[in-house]
Amino acid sequence: MKYFALVVLFFGGVFPLVSKSNLYVQSAKARLLSQPKLNADGISLKLGEVLSPINEQGLFVQVRVSDKSGWVSKLFVSPLPPGNQIQLGITSSSTEAVVARQRASDFTKTAAARGLSETQKLRVRGEGDLYDFESLRWLESLPRKNSHNLSNANSIKTNDGLEERTDLKSDLSILSETKAEVKVGRSLAARILKRFTLSRNKELTVYLNQIGSRIASVSSRPDLDFVIGILESDEINAYACPGGFIFITTGTLKKVQSESELAGIIAHEIGHIVLFHNGEFKQSNLFVDMLAGMLAPSGGEVINASTSLVLDQLEKEIFESGRDKQKEFDADEAGVGLAAQAGYPASGLGNFLYTMSKTADQEAFKKTHPDTKVRISKLVVVEVTANSSNESITTDDWQIYKSKLNP
Repeated sequence: MKYFALVVLFFGGVFPLVSKSNLYVQSAKARLLSQPKLNADGISLKLGEVLSPINEQGLFVQVRVSDKSGWVSKLFVSPLPPGNQIQLGITSSSTEAVVARQRASDFTKTAAARGLSETQKLRVRGEGDLYDFESLRWLESLPRKNSHNLSNANSIKTNDGLEERTDLKSDLSILSETKAEVKVGRSLAARILKRFTLSRNKELTVYLNQIGSRIASVSSRPDLDFVIGILESDEINAYACPGGFIFITTGTLKKVQSESELAGIIAHEIGHIVLFHNGEFKQSNLFVDMLAGMLAPSGGEVINASTSLVLDQLEKEIFESGRDKQKEFDADEAGVGLAAQAGYPASGLGNFLYTMSKTADQEAFKKTHPDTKVRISKLVVVEVTANSSNESITTDDWQIYKSKLNP
């Protein structure tokens, strides 16, 4: 029996809504709009409601629901059906694990009898020269829930004051696509952390994650547990990995002048993930996952060979070729919309880009992004139509946290 079929499939980074049979409402912010504009008149849509796509225009999709038709933002709907949020570090169910362990045991006994080490042909160690999972696990251990005083239609307050989503039924499983996406994203994040030093500034990192949590909570990806880390680098850049892993350099943070600018940057990166700019992924084989875990060195991880090829492609795109220009423009528009819906001024990202346009030392940024002045000119139009949330942020704590950056 051949257990080692294709483990991960990677498709081009697009949001192929019209080709899908259905769309699913994933955010309480979703409305059926009369025009493809966030500030257009519209009616609220129910979480989990099924929409039939008709046409697309930019970041909006024309849909039909019941006897009505209209437009909906891609920021609030998903081609993935509703599913529970993945919890990082949580393993598969006990029943699945037992079956996988038995298969793994049978396989390894057979391989040993043959004198084979077949797994070495299909795996590379998730450590050493390419990956830093130890730093990633430290980052994942930090709290990420939003501590702002907000009233989110998708959440309730717990005893510790943190927000928990209540929009998804507890009996829903974690989507297989989400599991596969997070697996690839974690590995790519570990590669990035091998290139850079992760800042262990806990207070500042938690603050960034609280902002990210607020923004992500209004988006179409309730299945992801977004994680934001700080890279010790003078380069001005930020990176979005599949599965909700985001990194911002200290060089970028030193240029940020306000919390709304910081929110705009984070929302831009979340936009890449919400719009599936990293591609779509198929679920890994459970048996292969379990066997990989058993073979991993103590404290380490094992990456299968097909995933490694995907990581090579994604890493090259992040650090060398950059994404398609239109994807960056779309992420800008998404960033403005998400930040505004989360209660931040729509002008935050544009203000930061204006500062960037006056900055000389931004070679890495220019290499992987469109011309900054062109981005600013496009955002002027987007900011006018961004529909701000009623729950506006009235405080700005950035200067307090910015002072905690190393000189």
